This record gives sequence, structure tokens and C-alpha cells, in this order.
Amino acid sequence: MNEPGDAAHPEDRYRRLFEQAPWGLFQTTIDGRYLDANPALARLYGYECREEMLGALTDIGAQLYVDAGRREAFVAEMRERGVIQGFESRIRRRDGTIIWISENCREVRDAGGQPLYYEGTVEEITTRKEAEQALRAANEKAQRANEAKERFLGLVTHELRTPLHAILGFGDLIAQLDQDEGAERDDYLREITSAGNRLLRTINRLLDYTRLASGSTPTEVQLIELEPFIARTVRQLGSDREKRVRVRHDDETTAPCVLEVDGNLLGRALSELLTNALAHAPLDRPVVVEIGQRADGVILRVIDQGGGMSDEELRAASIPFGSVILQARTRQQGLGLGLPIAQSIACMLGGQLDLASSLLNGTVATLRLPARAVV
Repeated sequence: MNEPGDAAHPEDRYRRLFEQAPWGLFQTTIDGRYLDANPALARLYGYECREEMLGALTDIGAQLYVDAGRREAFVAEMRERGVIQGFESRIRRRDGTIIWISENCREVRDAGGQPLYYEGTVEEITTRKEAEQALRAANEKAQRANEAKERFLGLVTHELRTPLHAILGFGDLIAQLDQDEGAERDDYLREITSAGNRLLRTINRLLDYTRLASGSTPTEVQLIELEPFIARTVRQLGSDREKRVRVRHDDETTAPCVLEVDGNLLGRALSELLTNALAHAPLDRPVVVEIGQRADGVILRVIDQGGGMSDEELRAASIPFGSVILQARTRQQGLGLGLPIAQSIACMLGGQLDLASSLLNGTVATLRLPARAVV
């Protein structure tokens, strides 16, 4: 039922609707000043009342919108169409917090068709936008996982089949040899051993990466003196590789470097970095491991003088199974898990791994670890 006097005073009914509406209502000039706003809009923007908001917001484009040019885009669309529906923007509230809003607006014109002002509604859509962003992030993550799976299937098929073919092929040749062909038999046996070791390394890398990705790697922290630890790690790579590695301190380090860390994890990360560097460095140029002690921890640099990588190749080398991109130029075999494994270990130890490289100038892998790198 209408209240007494409503029919005689439609302006009162409009004002009451304007004041009590749960959504934001506004009128603005074309050049971006508020003519009027209801209490709901003032509250949405963080003001105590409409009077405070109208006095504070004198330039909508500069004071309200977060993204530059947003008001100009709003006005351009209004001039073209005369009406806007669902114009989404980020705005800055009085306290500095940022929210998303959706505006619906129409252009009010005089009898001659000239624009007088804009009027419309505002709705907050922050929750919806955050949900959309979370969904996009989840979709992108799923897409990356699917791409990694495809790379994995292609690379693993190649990396497992190649040594298996060698093992089977040389096994057949041995079966056909006469007993007096011992030298040739030994050559075939060496090829079988090499192929078997390569297959074992491939499987171990896959297992390591799976454990690291799932967080199921066991840890044991111990105090380690880095120089002898690095020397042992290098020896485990084999005598031929050991001869190509040099260990030194940087200019800021004189005393022995010690670190409280899981030796197995650090050794694995260092082994992956050295294996990668040795694979790309010329045989006549050493790979350098540089040790640096700092007040907050240690820095290990693995430096090679190989062909280096472009920015695209550097990004590919940092993602699991990314070697499919590198193999076209470098002809290097492998799953492309070495650097991702080292990066995962660095994060587990509370540090980080940075890579710097450019074509023809080699690569520097910098492993930074806190003084007590505890998982």
C-alpha cells in the first residue's frame, strides 16, 4: 500500500528509492565529477556518507580508477553507444584497498540531443573476479602439466628405447661371435655397459624428480666443509670428468666455507649442475666451481665456457622435460630434468638457483644457500 502523499510527491518516492537502494547509484558530469551518489555507493567506496564522498572525489579518472585511461575508455564507449552495460574496472577505495566493480550507465541528453550527464549503477564484483582469476590460474597450471606430460612421454620413449636397442643389438652380436673374437666381444660388452648405465641414470632422474615433486625426499642435515665435499662430488662423476673441473674461492672468501645442510640433496644438485656444464663445455676448457662465503650463507657458482643459451633456450632448460627445445641446436640427449631437479633442491634448502647465459659466452649457474639450509 502506498504511504499517504506518495502519489502527490513522486520526487519523494524517487529520493527514497535512491537513498535506500542496496546497490550504488550515481550521476556524474561528462568530464568526471560526481553530481550525486547514494549512501550505498559511498559505503562501497569507503566513505562515511555521500557528502564526504562528493567532497573528496573531484576527478573520477585520476582518483578512482586504478588503471590509467579507464575513465577515457568509459567516456569513449558512452559517446559511441550512449549506454554501457557491465563495464568492469579496478577502483581504489578511500583506504587504498583495491576492488573490482561493474558499472551500468546511460547518457542523459537535453531536448536538443546534447549530453548533460551520466547516471547509472555500480556493483562490486571482486569475489567473482578473484574466482575467475583462480580458475584461469588452475587452467594454466593444468595446461602446463599436460604439456609437461606430452614432453615426458616423447622424451622418455626416446631415452629408454635408445639404450635398450643398444643392449639388445650388441647382445645379439655377442651371441653370433666366435670364441676367438675376444677383442670385439669386449667392445660390445663396453657398449652394453654404457647403454645400461645411461638407462639407469635416466630411471634415477625420473625417480628423483618424482620424489622432489611430491615432497617425499628424506633429509638428514649435517655440517659440511664445502671444498672437500665438492671434490668428492666431482670424483663421483668419473676420472675423465674430474680432470675437467677446477674448484676455487671467489675474491671475497679466504677461510674454509662450512654449511649446515643435507649433504645428499646438495650433492645431487651440484652433480646435476656439473653434469650439465660438462656436457656443454669444450673439452679443452675447464668447468669452474667457485665458492663464496657470505654473512648470510654461501654462494656456489658453476661456470662453463660452452656455447651458451638464448633467452628461449634458458627458459626451456628451466622447465621439466624442456630439453626437447634445446636438442634441435645442441644435439644433447637427456630428459631435461637436471636443472629443474637442481632448482627444486635449492628451494627445498631455503635457497635459490639463478641461471645466466648468452650465446657463445657460456653459462653461469649460481646456487645461493642460507648458512643453515634446513629443509
